[in-house]
Amino acid sequence: MLSFLLRVVRSLMAPDMGLRILLTGGQGFVGQHLKARLQDRLPGHVLLEDPMDIRDRAAVERFVRSEKPDACLHLAAVSSVARAEAGTDDAWTVNLDGTLVLAETFETYAPQASFVFVSTAEIYGASFSSGQPLDETAVIAPVNAYASSKAAADLAIGNLSQEGLHGVRLRSFTQAGTGQDEGAILPFLAAQVARIEAGQQAPVITVGQPDAGFDITDVRDACDACISALVPPRPLPNGTVLNICSGVTRTVRSIAEDLLDVAGVSATLRVDPALASPSGLASMQGNPAAAREALGWSTRIAWSETLVTVLNDWRYRITV
Repeated sequence: MLSFLLRVVRSLMAPDMGLRILLTGGQGFVGQHLKARLQDRLPGHVLLEDPMDIRDRAAVERFVRSEKPDACLHLAAVSSVARAEAGTDDAWTVNLDGTLVLAETFETYAPQASFVFVSTAEIYGASFSSGQPLDETAVIAPVNAYASSKAAADLAIGNLSQEGLHGVRLRSFTQAGTGQDEGAILPFLAAQVARIEAGQQAPVITVGQPDAGFDITDVRDACDACISALVPPRPLPNGTVLNICSGVTRTVRSIAEDLLDVAGVSATLRVDPALASPSGLASMQGNPAAAREALGWSTRIAWSETLVTVLNDWRYRITV
């Protein structure tokens, strides 16, 4: 009983007093940025990482029982739509089964801990066809294997939260930043603009759907939302759902034009239907009001800064 009370006290301590955080997926694009933001926002935290397979219940239980984390930031996933479609079994076993193993282990062996699950706005799927900014009450209607497996995991966390898990679900919209591969829309376009600028590509930007819309958040802002969910200004109800988004939709065409303006070069747009988005979604726009209310969070990095950051990243990458 005493050890349990001590863990509860530790979970309520100031962030600079050694909050023990298990991070899954820390080697990925978002994970790398999240670790940097944790250093800035929670300088006294203890980061717990382990290369264990989250589907291995014995390994996960052994780790949680041994390390006694105060919180979990769960990012690990098969996060590419194309990868999920190519290997559907992996998407389901990692995204759903692995999430269940991790969450059930926390519910049993670290019941006082916060469990922040990074979900995805793609679970809204067909609901985006309304053309309206979606809030957290929108119908979940996934249209691909990736979104379906994440939707199942999202719902599972909601169910476990009714049983006592301190679960928070963050439904992230499109993110952008340094170190991201060309599978995401902003680096896909920025890489082409950087090559045009360097004389490595003809002044033509090839796109799949020029009028497709994306609600893009700088990854640094998205990471701040994760940390704020971990140490919120006031307690969040178990099972809380929050959209992490800018609330602004930008078309592929307008993003390309913005990048060209930043670079100071001219190019034409060429449409290649073979490059259509594998997600099957024509446009995505979210409503961030709930996150603003619950976390005191909002996007702080200007779109112009995100553009320059990503373009400079690709200017460097094409030289090496």
